[in-house]
Amino acid sequence: MLTRWRFPIGHGENEAIPDALEYARLASKRWRYYRQTGATVASLAELSGCIRRDPKAEVAMILVAGATWRTATPILGFAYFRRSWSHHLIVDFLSAHPRVIDGKPERIRGVGTGLINQLVAVAEAMKIPCIWGEATSHSAPFYQRALGVEKILDHFFIEDEVMQHCRDELRRSREQMLARKSAR
Repeated sequence: MLTRWRFPIGHGENEAIPDALEYARLASKRWRYYRQTGATVASLAELSGCIRRDPKAEVAMILVAGATWRTATPILGFAYFRRSWSHHLIVDFLSAHPRVIDGKPERIRGVGTGLINQLVAVAEAMKIPCIWGEATSHSAPFYQRALGVEKILDHFFIEDEVMQHCRDELRRSREQMLARKSAR
């Protein structure tokens, strides 16, 4: 699925687009490796069972953000991450699709933040106290905004107050998605 990500060379001015293509390729390669070794899970139930069998198990997972409408870009973004032996989540790759980054043919926003929020939901469900990962010069401003922190250099940590900020954002986004009858 991620290996099919394409974007015309020379199109788009955003320097994050080549990174997105590279991350998709590297995540696919790493996923295949972990899959061959039996170290992948595809659900929270599988993750929970894996941890029950081996509390120090390190396993890989991929979250995929998919469009709920008909579009040329059905996969909007992904997060490739691992559960570490010390019960943390390590974000190896997180990216929106190059067309989402470029804003063409349609403007879609919130993919990266939605993926972060879902990582927080996984951490919350599994009682994982810390999510961490590497930031690039292109991604650091995104993580600053999404995590509500002043400065991100080459790494980020989602724990304590930052985790609570993300939980609050997740709760707000879920409330906005709920349909409700408006008062007249």
